[in-house]
Amino acid sequence: MLRNLPLSASGRLRLLIGVALCSQLLMPTLAMADPAYDALIIQARNGNFSPALTQLRQLSSERQTPGQVSDHLVIAGWAGQDAEVLQVYEAQGQHRNLTTQALATVARTYRNQRQWAQAEAVYRQALLREPNNIDLQLGLALTQADGGQASEAVQRIRALVAAKPDDPTRRMALGYALARAGLNYDALFEFDQAFIRASDKPDVAREYIVALQKARLPEPALRLSAQRPGLLDAVTQRRLEGDLAAERVRMAEFATRSEQERYVIADRALQDYDKLLTRWTPDPTAHDDVVRWRIDRLGALKARARTAEAIREYETLKGEGVQLPTYAVRWVAASYLDQREPEKAEPLYRQALAAPDADPADRVEDSTALFYALVESDRALDARDVADNLAKSENPREELKGLPIGNPNDSWMDAQQLAAQAGTYSNDLPGSEAGLEALVRKAPGNVSLQLAQANMYRARDWPRRSESALKETEAQAPRDISLEVSQAYTAMDLQEWRQMDVLTDDVLARNPDSRQVQRLSRLRDVHDMAELRVEAYTGKSYGGGNNQDAGAVSGSRDWGIESVIYTPPIDEDWRLFAGAGYATADFSEGTGQHRWQRVGVERRTRDMTIEAEVSNHSYGDGSKQGAAISIARDINDNWQYGGSLGYLLSTTPLRALNDGVTANGGSGFIRWRANESREWKLTLSPSHFSDGNDRVEALLSGREGLYSSPKVQVDLGLEVGASRNSKEDTVYFNPKSDFTVLPVLNINHVLYHRYETQWSQQFQVGAGTYSQRDYSTGGIGLVGYGQRFRWNDVLEAGANLSLISRPYDGERERDLRLLVDLTYRF
Repeated sequence: MLRNLPLSASGRLRLLIGVALCSQLLMPTLAMADPAYDALIIQARNGNFSPALTQLRQLSSERQTPGQVSDHLVIAGWAGQDAEVLQVYEAQGQHRNLTTQALATVARTYRNQRQWAQAEAVYRQALLREPNNIDLQLGLALTQADGGQASEAVQRIRALVAAKPDDPTRRMALGYALARAGLNYDALFEFDQAFIRASDKPDVAREYIVALQKARLPEPALRLSAQRPGLLDAVTQRRLEGDLAAERVRMAEFATRSEQERYVIADRALQDYDKLLTRWTPDPTAHDDVVRWRIDRLGALKARARTAEAIREYETLKGEGVQLPTYAVRWVAASYLDQREPEKAEPLYRQALAAPDADPADRVEDSTALFYALVESDRALDARDVADNLAKSENPREELKGLPIGNPNDSWMDAQQLAAQAGTYSNDLPGSEAGLEALVRKAPGNVSLQLAQANMYRARDWPRRSESALKETEAQAPRDISLEVSQAYTAMDLQEWRQMDVLTDDVLARNPDSRQVQRLSRLRDVHDMAELRVEAYTGKSYGGGNNQDAGAVSGSRDWGIESVIYTPPIDEDWRLFAGAGYATADFSEGTGQHRWQRVGVERRTRDMTIEAEVSNHSYGDGSKQGAAISIARDINDNWQYGGSLGYLLSTTPLRALNDGVTANGGSGFIRWRANESREWKLTLSPSHFSDGNDRVEALLSGREGLYSSPKVQVDLGLEVGASRNSKEDTVYFNPKSDFTVLPVLNINHVLYHRYETQWSQQFQVGAGTYSQRDYSTGGIGLVGYGQRFRWNDVLEAGANLSLISRPYDGERERDLRLLVDLTYRF
């Protein structure tokens, strides 16, 4: 009988076909005239090889006949003594006239030893004697398949199958050759045909199962194995079970029929791996399979949104010295990015992109993920380089044989979109706008592009334009998660609170594990919190020609604080608020103090915000009640107007209150906002003081963006103000008329940024003029420095220290001032 070759599927198939060949070749031609010798041969044919081999080994090579050498080769082949077969053949039989059966044994032995050229030569020698011997023809073809001549082997065996298509041995041989050529699905067809014709033969069924496994069809393979217990060995059985789990990992990445089913396949895969690992981890012989299962299980954990577990298992594998394949590196990188560890995700994505076995089909996806890892690492310029390089490397069309102009390349469009979106993250919003609008014109039905354009509009402070774009997109993909998330953000910007709630509740119910959904839910939760605002200031003014004089407007050693607390939203649109404050300053006529308390209501709806309050003021020798109402209304994304009315204005100078003078009045404004970096506002504020003074103030303020990068923004601001008063000789500063022009250069520099945490510093430098009636025009100088800190969406605090020098009533004053503000939600 033949020596068993247990290692691989190809080895098993070679054994099977070899047995078939030998069963055809072994004819009773070995008998000799000597009855004793005949008895030894008969014993050998019955499986008792030792007596015949012992006698044949004792014969000297000079006395052995070609027939005895042939017998020695055949019986040694039966006994599985490959080394003896080759030694006898090369020492004694190579130049003898051996039988065809002996030559077949030698050829098969060379093939067993993976000596393809020698095996092919001996098969061809045997075929010269029996050119129509089907077993020799199949043996030669299988040797060619093993020796790297798979196409020739396939061609040879196809002709044999065509001659006798119902022969399962020929079908299996063709399947083997096709598998060696890498055509696993074509091979599966031939094994399937063999199985149809000889399904009762265990060897045929076994090789059919292996063919299903190679074709990545482990589930039907396991069904067939379950129908035939004992057909497969334990190693093949466990590997098939591992292949089924791996198949489910791959399927878990695909879109499901419904959102409720998105984790079903991943859960099945994890159950499979848990069973396999529990059973086989204690078995040392299964070590390699166990490691592979642990690696593939990372994909199931990632698909199941259990990314923290995936990272822990990866780090355990890494500690054990396991090198992950490229496909698993991508899973780990995605898990790190999901867990907000972009610095660890970035090198893994670069590793996956540079790997020799990297799949070109994954290049755009991996480059996009690398882009976001860099963005989240606060490296927006590096991210933009990745996007630009990707856009340059992709061709607009795919060249296909038979199509002169090819087909549009979806990867090219994805790469161009990423490059256009990169401007949003690197503070080049005009560039992003131009790039996305050009792409939308080329592909107006691309939902992803339309969503990117809508998000860009929102970044440019155009929520209504974003809303319109999203409405158009909704007609094509009404249930798209990203669409609804973007609509919810836009609703938040437009103060459409009910719409925001409906959209947020919907996406949260459908996909609670999505990071973008969780982010939206967090911002909705922050919106629903109570809010505390605190503002405080202190300063030192030096007035007139004597540095010890109090300042004309703010006095000297002034300071103040005000706190306002807002309730969580009531019926979505309403908030109640209450606040209290205190201010004091030293003036030449004495120290002024002002205490106030206020309560009110705020209503925020689409296009409009209204506040109304009543207040109590204690100052000087008295206490009075005041009231105020204000409104701001949006016309569109660019224009806004509003106004306010107040009884006992909060803007009344402290020096006037200290003298018992109050003021009533109002204001109106109109604002034009082009985008995030350009806006202008004109405000007109008339007021009447209780001492009979009528004041009218006008202020034009605006800013123009000069430079913008991920970490630095530079704006040029301008304030042009004028006022007129009807009364002279008042205690408080009250110019008959004045005019101020003050350009200010504002620089914002981000020192640290990570997700919802940002720390920045601000610089201000300004120089202008101040003209007051009856006095000469004087210069104004301003320098300032501040810092701001934002944390976790609920806390924002800032401080600014400034020094301004300017004239009042012809006398120059210097004012050193510190402003502090804090907003906290809880």
